[in-house]
Amino acid sequence: MLKQCSLCGYTYVEGYLDTEIAHDKRHNKFAQSIAPAPCLMLEPYLEQYPEGAWIDRGGPSWLREEIYWRAKLFQREFGYDTPQWEIDGRSDPSAIGFAFYDSDYRIIGASCFRPDHTSDERMRLDWVWLCPSARRQGVLMSHWIKFRDRCGIFLIEGPVSTAMLKFLQRHFPDHRVSKPYISYPTRPMERFSDIKQ
Repeated sequence: MLKQCSLCGYTYVEGYLDTEIAHDKRHNKFAQSIAPAPCLMLEPYLEQYPEGAWIDRGGPSWLREEIYWRAKLFQREFGYDTPQWEIDGRSDPSAIGFAFYDSDYRIIGASCFRPDHTSDERMRLDWVWLCPSARRQGVLMSHWIKFRDRCGIFLIEGPVSTAMLKFLQRHFPDHRVSKPYISYPTRPMERFSDIKQ
């Protein structure tokens, strides 16, 4: 019987081992990003790079992959066609990722910045995704100054969620949204907040 996973979106044939294994692999990546365990490689990385978990095309592949799976969840949650991050960065060499993490070194979210080609040297925040347990906990607020230190008063790529629009209006009205209309989640990840590792 053909099934589609409500979390990862993978369509597989129930009882057919190859498709079930492929589904399990993809599903586990989604589940691990929604309810992250401590990342053993993050603490040594942050000791080497104390300014935070910024990453560009030349960064370690394990961190690029961590950001990729958060981009996949952003894609899935809002119903976009493709993730807005590549593991190898081959066709998007100017993208800069940031991994949000907590005191236990769990990667609780990610974001991506790109140069805005409509203005001189200005950066654009393309997307932000936080796991459900990290939302509305001050995580984004606590990193915003780091973002401004590195990228100036950057643009925000729209559309944005209602939560993001309220956040910007309340705290940072000087950031302009490029497409100021609202995007509603088609698959809110809060539905999966009971996933445990």
